[in-house]
Amino acid sequence: LSSSAFLVLCHNTVGKNLSTHEKLRYFLKQVIYFLACKIYFLDKYLEPIPSVKLITPGAIKVGKGKGETLKVTYGREIYQGMGDILVGCKLNATSGNSNQEIFVSTGIPEKVKEIIDDIKKKD
Repeated sequence: LSSSAFLVLCHNTVGKNLSTHEKLRYFLKQVIYFLACKIYFLDKYLEPIPSVKLITPGAIKVGKGKGETLKVTYGREIYQGMGDILVGCKLNATSGNSNQEIFVSTGIPEKVKEIIDDIKKKD
């Protein structure tokens, strides 16, 4: 746990009379919930796509957001070099005050975008 993440956590719990141990427990509970939701999403929706070769999660960042449901949005396409070779796309996963960037290595990022758009329509 980085010191900056813990400071943000302490800021988010201002007004609540929590000890340092309780704040850490509260933070870890939120991060574990976020990870469980994200793993479920990746296993159910992205792994079955045949063109997806690799899924690489970025570092979890702590913000000041609210809400418990996992929201995954399409970020952008990633090109290698001078923009000649399409190598994948980036997604942004957010839940509560945690957010994470996810790199998906695929030759067809449009398929990933379609799936995320379909999920948004269902909600």
